[in-house]
Amino acid sequence: MPAPKAVDNTDWLKTVAIILVSVDHIGYFFIADDQWWSTFGRLAAPVFFFLLGYSNSRKVPLNWIWLGISLTLLDSWNADWTSMSPNILLSLALIRLARPYVQTLVRHRGFPAFVLIVSALILVLPIAGTIVEYGSEGWLWALFGLYQRMYNDSRSDSGVTGATQGPAPKTGNLGLMRLLACLAAAVIYVWQEQMEFLFSQVYFTALIIGVGALSLSLCLFLRGPSRIQPPEPIAIALRFIGRHTLEIYAIQLAGFELTIKFIPSLAA
Repeated sequence: MPAPKAVDNTDWLKTVAIILVSVDHIGYFFIADDQWWSTFGRLAAPVFFFLLGYSNSRKVPLNWIWLGISLTLLDSWNADWTSMSPNILLSLALIRLARPYVQTLVRHRGFPAFVLIVSALILVLPIAGTIVEYGSEGWLWALFGLYQRMYNDSRSDSGVTGATQGPAPKTGNLGLMRLLACLAAAVIYVWQEQMEFLFSQVYFTALIIGVGALSLSLCLFLRGPSRIQPPEPIAIALRFIGRHTLEIYAIQLAGFELTIKFIPSLAA
């Protein structure tokens, strides 16, 4: 019998993200005073966008599309069709489509491309949020993930990325750009989330600390087997969550939406 597959660092990160999503959704749907729930829940979305930028895959799974449309319609139905906010899965699909072109641009144009992309994303902040969920904020986290992946690849001995897609920028430049991408994503995210939620001082401070800690963790992220390998029953759960994170998110959100729709007395 082959040995069980090791738990990846990505499995841990995705598990933390899905727990934070649960915290956010429980607070939003069922808790009247949900400020703490929302504060901690704000830390979930950056992880998803970061990992999407980090991934080399170009395929957009069809279930992202139909689940995203279904969840968008379900949310609008719950709001008596007064609003239509595209679900985050549709944002992820768009980023997955755009990622290869962005990577080609930043690999060949270096720092000027970085400045151009970040400036463009900041300029479209006022309208991006009305088109896709998390707007430019999500795209900035994905850009950070892309630079983190390129930086890690540039430090590896395999040279796979460079061999398949041309010479990468110098490691020093990549190191600087991934830190600047992280800073831009974190600052813009905190600013935009504060504008939306109007957290009081204590919650806003907690949000800043949480995003700061998350940003530092992501700067240290490297995909590969985790140094911490839990007992096999826990490892099975972690691997399952790591491979089905977005499906778990979708099922959970749909369940909460339907619960509130048919049992409105449970709503916050």
